[in-house]
Amino acid sequence: MKILIFIVILFASWILIPEGFIRSLIEGHINGDGENAMDSFEFTVILLKAVFSVLLAFIGVWFYHKAK
Repeated sequence: MKILIFIVILFASWILIPEGFIRSLIEGHINGDGENAMDSFEFTVILLKAVFSVLLAFIGVWFYHKAK
Protein backbone atom coordinates (compact mmCIF):
# COMPACT_ATOMS: atom_id res chain seq x y z
CA MET A 1 0.00 0.00 0.00
CA LYS A 2 2.84 2.39 0.83
CA ILE A 3 4.45 1.78 -2.55
CA LEU A 4 1.19 2.56 -4.34
CA ILE A 5 0.74 5.77 -2.34
CA PHE A 6 4.34 6.75 -3.09
CA ILE A 7 3.89 6.21 -6.84
CA VAL A 8 0.55 8.04 -6.96
CA ILE A 9 1.89 11.06 -5.06
CA LEU A 10 5.09 11.05 -7.14
CA PHE A 11 3.22 11.20 -10.45
CA ALA A 12 0.61 13.64 -9.19
CA SER A 13 3.22 16.02 -7.86
CA TRP A 14 5.26 15.71 -11.06
CA ILE A 15 2.22 16.84 -13.02
CA LEU A 16 0.93 19.44 -10.55
CA ILE A 17 4.17 21.27 -9.67
CA PRO A 18 4.22 24.23 -12.04
CA GLU A 19 7.36 24.33 -14.15
CA GLY A 20 7.22 28.13 -14.20
CA PHE A 21 7.68 28.20 -10.42
CA ILE A 22 10.86 26.15 -10.65
CA ARG A 23 12.10 28.19 -13.60
CA SER A 24 11.67 31.38 -11.58
CA LEU A 25 13.75 29.89 -8.74
CA ILE A 26 16.80 29.24 -10.92
CA GLU A 27 16.40 31.83 -13.66
CA GLY A 28 19.39 34.01 -12.79
CA HIS A 29 21.70 31.28 -11.53
CA ILE A 30 22.67 29.53 -14.77
CA ASN A 31 25.69 31.04 -16.47
CA GLY A 32 26.86 30.48 -20.00
CA ASP A 33 25.94 31.30 -23.51
CA GLY A 34 23.77 29.66 -26.10
CA GLU A 35 22.85 26.03 -26.28
CA ASN A 36 25.00 24.82 -23.38
CA ALA A 37 23.37 27.26 -20.98
CA MET A 38 19.87 26.23 -22.12
CA ASP A 39 20.74 22.53 -21.75
CA SER A 40 22.02 23.18 -18.24
CA PHE A 41 18.93 25.24 -17.42
CA GLU A 42 16.50 22.58 -18.66
CA PHE A 43 18.38 19.81 -16.86
CA THR A 44 18.30 21.79 -13.63
CA VAL A 45 14.55 22.39 -13.98
CA ILE A 46 13.91 18.67 -14.54
CA LEU A 47 16.20 17.70 -11.66
CA LEU A 48 14.57 20.10 -9.20
CA LYS A 49 11.09 19.02 -10.27
CA ALA A 50 12.08 15.39 -9.66
CA VAL A 51 13.56 16.22 -6.24
CA PHE A 52 10.45 18.15 -5.17
CA SER A 53 8.20 15.32 -6.40
CA VAL A 54 10.14 12.64 -4.51
CA LEU A 55 10.21 14.79 -1.40
CA LEU A 56 6.44 15.28 -1.51
CA ALA A 57 5.94 11.55 -2.09
CA PHE A 58 8.07 10.67 0.93
CA ILE A 59 6.17 13.17 3.06
CA GLY A 60 2.88 11.64 1.89
CA VAL A 61 4.02 8.13 2.81
CA TRP A 62 5.28 9.42 6.17
CA PHE A 63 1.89 11.02 6.88
CA TYR A 64 0.18 7.76 5.95
CA HIS A 65 2.46 5.86 8.31
CA LYS A 66 1.80 8.36 11.13
CA ALA A 67 -1.97 8.15 10.61
CA LYS A 68 -1.95 4.36 11.00
